[in-house]
Amino acid sequence: MRNILRNLLFGLLLFSRLPGLSAGEEAAGTPAPPAAGNVIVAAEVSGLKRTRPQVAQAALRKFIGQDAARIDLNEVRAAILDTGILEPLNVEILDAEGGRVIRAEVHDKWSIFPIPVFFVGSGEFQGGAAFFDANSFGLNHKTALTGMYRSDGWMVYGMYAAPPRGERVPGWSLSGAFSRNEREDQDQRQEETLRRFDLDSVSAMGSLSFRFTDISGASLRFGYEGRFLREIEDPLRAPEDGAQGLRMGAGFSLRKTSWDGYLLSEKSASLGYAWLLGLDSPSFQSLSFNGTLQHSIFPGFRTDLRSGLAYEPGAGVLFESGPGSARVNILPRSFSARHYAGFSLGMEKYLYKFSFGTLSLLAAWQMVYSYGPILEGQFDQGIASSLSLYLSKLAIPALGAGVAYNLTHEKFQFYFSMGMSF
Repeated sequence: MRNILRNLLFGLLLFSRLPGLSAGEEAAGTPAPPAAGNVIVAAEVSGLKRTRPQVAQAALRKFIGQDAARIDLNEVRAAILDTGILEPLNVEILDAEGGRVIRAEVHDKWSIFPIPVFFVGSGEFQGGAAFFDANSFGLNHKTALTGMYRSDGWMVYGMYAAPPRGERVPGWSLSGAFSRNEREDQDQRQEETLRRFDLDSVSAMGSLSFRFTDISGASLRFGYEGRFLREIEDPLRAPEDGAQGLRMGAGFSLRKTSWDGYLLSEKSASLGYAWLLGLDSPSFQSLSFNGTLQHSIFPGFRTDLRSGLAYEPGAGVLFESGPGSARVNILPRSFSARHYAGFSLGMEKYLYKFSFGTLSLLAAWQMVYSYGPILEGQFDQGIASSLSLYLSKLAIPALGAGVAYNLTHEKFQFYFSMGMSF
């Protein structure tokens, strides 16, 4: 455990030195001081309808004090897009008293979504209703309420999140969920049932998030998790008892975005640690890592590298993780394991730019190692392809639908994704 933690910390520091991720890094030593009168002294934003001015201006605060000659306007557009609630219409740098000023005309994205939800995947479906406000009170706070009926049960979920206000005031979030489902863990081909039992799950979580610099931040989390077994006639490899625990954790992250005129790319890395203090079950620790490296080769065409790791050596059956921890699409949602190490290498090309968004096609090769107490160590590889619609009028980052083929176990998977920024 100690060796893995040391190696991941080394990798995270190395990742932070990648081109474009280090804030303010220059290719050749210390930059020359800006010429007199060429310093950015203010940022002005127009076109706001619902968003409060201080929220929009905060996104551009990092440019104040910089040399106007060194500022790429695509970086300014990327900062506006990264709010998730604003679309830049026009960005320019103008002369002003005492220096230069960034002037941005923006469009408030539609951010309130009381919508029905219906997903269909490989042998499963979900239906229900959701309310999502991506810009609560005009402060870029997030509110979500969801009720879903699924092929294996039902669930309700609620969340409210406020981002950090600069480097001094932390952000916070509260969330709670209840679900009742007929849990059925299956192999990669979904032909063999490994476990089967009925389960009620309860969770309540609170967190604090901190911003250190423009690209770095951290979080602290504390909450309760309960897993309660329900009686059924023919359980298979069901645990003897339910489990409850208090989950405490911390995370550190690095993230920077860029804009090439068509696609908003991301370079990010995050490392998380959590400890679940068992109330009537064994305690255990967990370690997670997520990395994303998107690089524009030319406008509208980029590489897309993603990785995910989850290490939970003491987790019991009731606290095992799904394949989303590995950030791959070649495993079914009914798959469960204690450890994952996943990797996806793809190429994404924009297809068409509409007034309401950009349509793109992604093709990727994926591989994943997983370990669980029944199947033990497993290695899978395959290919995945998806169509994504990056929305410019709605405060939902992207909608996507795709297909994945597990070459190792000769199994197709269909999936749908709705990108949300919490």
